[in-house]
Amino acid sequence: MDWKEAKAVIGEVREKTKRSAYSLVLDKEKKPSIFDSKFGGLPYWDMGKEYPKGSDGKELMLLAQINFEKMFQEAEKHELLPDTGMLQFFIALDDVCGMDFDEQGEQRDFRVVYHESVNYQLDEAQVKSLGMPVSTDGNLEEFTPIWTEMALKITKQEVSMGEGDYRFSGIFQDIMQEKYGNKYEGGNLYQILGEDAYDKMEEEYPDGGHWLLGYPYFTQEDPRAYEERYRYYDTMLFQMDSDYGEGEDYIMWGDSGVGNFFINQEDLKKRDFSKILYNWDCC
Repeated sequence: MDWKEAKAVIGEVREKTKRSAYSLVLDKEKKPSIFDSKFGGLPYWDMGKEYPKGSDGKELMLLAQINFEKMFQEAEKHELLPDTGMLQFFIALDDVCGMDFDEQGEQRDFRVVYHESVNYQLDEAQVKSLGMPVSTDGNLEEFTPIWTEMALKITKQEVSMGEGDYRFSGIFQDIMQEKYGNKYEGGNLYQILGEDAYDKMEEEYPDGGHWLLGYPYFTQEDPRAYEERYRYYDTMLFQMDSDYGEGEDYIMWGDSGVGNFFINQEDLKKRDFSKILYNWDCC
């Protein structure tokens, strides 16, 4: 398939899969508090709850947190997300960053926690007394993908599905059939497009970045492609990409990888974060 034909199909896929999501960009100028949306650092915590621990009994580390009340003071609201409260992502400090390769939906060594309200009278000293690990501790670099604390700039944007999502290929082939009939048949997306068109697609429609909602990016493969039970998790809740540059390494999943958390859309509407699919991969 030549690029002109491929681009026509991709354009229809992108139009068909448009949705709103939130871009999360590191704010290097702001020092975040425990109440702010941020990556890493000391978490907010409701002192009336038990702090999350991993299967080894050790406290988990904050990967990221989103304060919806503050977020929606600047960004437009979204029907799937709460208007208030704090959503947090925690991982264990082990050699796989808390992921279970056999049971990626089991929150044993990672946790997603939602606080319906935020107590702004909470003192940081109270949270520190819980003794959890914090990403800014230089002794943890070997076990965590993030070794800093960084505030976030959050903006609502329109996004479309990329080829990393396991559903992209099926939608592409359906539209291709409608447009070109049986001219192109069989094989996977790479075989249909050919090397040149495939490379141009990746160049013209890059994926990646940090997102709340939207569509996932993978350096390997969508785990939902080969595990049918994982297709329950139809919505990307949060993505944290590697974020680095010359002299500025902030986040690194293995060898330039990416981490994703998925949820079922109906569970998200009900504010039920008990069933989450967690995945990360790298080059």
